[in-house]
Amino acid sequence: MNSGSINQYNAASVNSLNNQTISNHDLYNPSNSNSINHQINMENRVIYPSSQHHQIQLNIQQRSRASATPHHHAKAAMALQRNQANLAALINGNSVVTSNYQNRSITPFSHDDLNSGLIQPQTSSAITITSPSNYQQKQSGKKTPVTPQLLRASTANSFTASSSANRTSKSVEPKTASNSANNSQNSSTSKNSGWTALDLGGIGLHSIAKELFNYSFLTKLYINHNQLTFIPDSISKLTNLEVLDVSGNILTSIPPLLGICCKLKELLLFDNRIVDIPFELGNLYQLETLGLEGNPISDPIRGILQKEGTRAAIEYLRDMAPASKAPDDRRWVVVDKTVDQNSERIVSIVSYNVLCSKYASPSYYGYCPSWALSWENRRETILSELLSLNSDIICLQEVETSEHDDFFSVKLKEAGYEGIFWAKSRARTMSEKDRKSVDGCSTFYKSSLFSLVASHLLEFQPSGLKRSDFKKSEDFFNRFMTKDNICGYSVLQHKQIEGSPRFVVANAHIHWDPEFTDVKMVQTAMMMEELGHVLETYAIPDQSSNNNSKPSDKKFDSNKTPKDLLISKIALLICGDFNSTPDSGLYEYLSTSKLSKKHLDMDKLEHYSDYAESGLTHSFQIKSAYSSIGEMNCTNYTPTFKGVLDYIWYSTGTLHPTGLLGSIDQEWLSTQVGFPNAHIPSDHIPLMAEFLLRQ
Repeated sequence: MNSGSINQYNAASVNSLNNQTISNHDLYNPSNSNSINHQINMENRVIYPSSQHHQIQLNIQQRSRASATPHHHAKAAMALQRNQANLAALINGNSVVTSNYQNRSITPFSHDDLNSGLIQPQTSSAITITSPSNYQQKQSGKKTPVTPQLLRASTANSFTASSSANRTSKSVEPKTASNSANNSQNSSTSKNSGWTALDLGGIGLHSIAKELFNYSFLTKLYINHNQLTFIPDSISKLTNLEVLDVSGNILTSIPPLLGICCKLKELLLFDNRIVDIPFELGNLYQLETLGLEGNPISDPIRGILQKEGTRAAIEYLRDMAPASKAPDDRRWVVVDKTVDQNSERIVSIVSYNVLCSKYASPSYYGYCPSWALSWENRRETILSELLSLNSDIICLQEVETSEHDDFFSVKLKEAGYEGIFWAKSRARTMSEKDRKSVDGCSTFYKSSLFSLVASHLLEFQPSGLKRSDFKKSEDFFNRFMTKDNICGYSVLQHKQIEGSPRFVVANAHIHWDPEFTDVKMVQTAMMMEELGHVLETYAIPDQSSNNNSKPSDKKFDSNKTPKDLLISKIALLICGDFNSTPDSGLYEYLSTSKLSKKHLDMDKLEHYSDYAESGLTHSFQIKSAYSSIGEMNCTNYTPTFKGVLDYIWYSTGTLHPTGLLGSIDQEWLSTQVGFPNAHIPSDHIPLMAEFLLRQ
């Protein structure tokens, strides 16, 4: 612990002890039936450990019992800091007066803070804690770093074991979407107050003020050895908690919503009266220590914990949990009520990142039951969603080659779809056997409505290598050439609309890493340039001589409007996982047709691309389909990120949005750790939009 680390602890208590009405005699009198000594039963009885894991439980329990004195953890941290400071002074030969350290406040709180009402001693044993905003106002001289909190959403609909096909419903009833104006990854922030731990242990609390649970920045909370009889559901608001010690109280149950605090690594519940553990604690996939000794815990949890340890107990709770409440069906949002929903000029499209099986690691998605994470289970749910949505065009990302060939192609063909698949670039260098596990993008279309005119693949790696305007610098090879993302283009001709109009559908998967925004921007700029090539080559009937094309090795001037009027009347749909939020440079570039060279997302481009000299532009007028009602709260939802990453873009001159698949029920979403889970088969949710082809 460094010399400043003590400020992580708020021992509001150390300065407030003189204000407490509970005496040490009251707390530790053995004749008092509510005393801590009686509560944790400290008689000289011998417990023989049944295993190494049980021995660990007993050791930690004894450590917990030793912390029964008021503010034990805060005092220990203060003592450690003093010792380290004195030792450092001796080693460095500095003439440091140790009393300066001894008198130094261990928290941002002072007696003035206490008197001003931040911590309010009561005549009862409860401590009232006021809103964190009061503290922030007093610390006007301190900067408050912003910690991004990310949102994401998931698929829509109630799904049960008996009826997976009804999980996503679609209606044409006019509904308003539940959207948030703040849809970027910085839409919600947690305040950093200079301290991250709070010690209210051993001071005889009977209740905790609800304001405590507004301190979402807390990583450690000690409320051990008090007189608490329950923990409020509001504990779920402390989503950054890593350590929670509630040992030595009078708890009989644990709130299921504690399972939302999935960053917990240490959960100590020793010496209470808890009989059952809620299955929701199976979400705590990062938990290293679950302390339950000293409780009348029933089997099998007790036996599993003692014989196999915390990890096994959490996995049991996760995998054996009964069916939980499914989300309500996602509502269909009618954007334009004046349009005839049965018009033959209506075209619908779905975009969906299905989470490739090799990316669905149990270590990363440890909160998801093993049966629900298995690809065999997830692919059936995904298929049920697609069939239920019944869209005219389907764009999928992260589809393994073998799964496209053996599953999606077969199953969707039975439903009247034909498909095209493009594998990521690394498949080129692999054997036929290994190539089957490479993921890519699939586009399906209803064969009764469309015929395939041409398909085209843009591989960013080889295409960039051939570009003379790309500087073959160290950054080019280390940053850009190590990413094998792709974009697949389909030119479709409608069979039933008068004039047999053509549609160009782009299906893209842009690089994911937020540290490589320059790569995202180059890939997206190349995607738009290649779109121009596809239009010139395949969208005009007399120039569409064959069904396949080779990637272009030259730059298309997307600043010039496509050369003829026919091209301007082509309907454009650009779908995919763009791995960029609505406040990103990528979103600004696509939606406004330009991006300044000074934008932060253009950093590092000057090392390998001429794009950095003049910024980015394209000549297409496109919009995000969901921007007509406001982007959703999230399309991707995991413990580490919650936000919008997926989009359906359309050409505003040829298409008019008429309907959208709404967002997931926000109330249900607030009770989830992340996706995938028992109801949501991917970490992304499907987007669906309907458009009217303009006359």
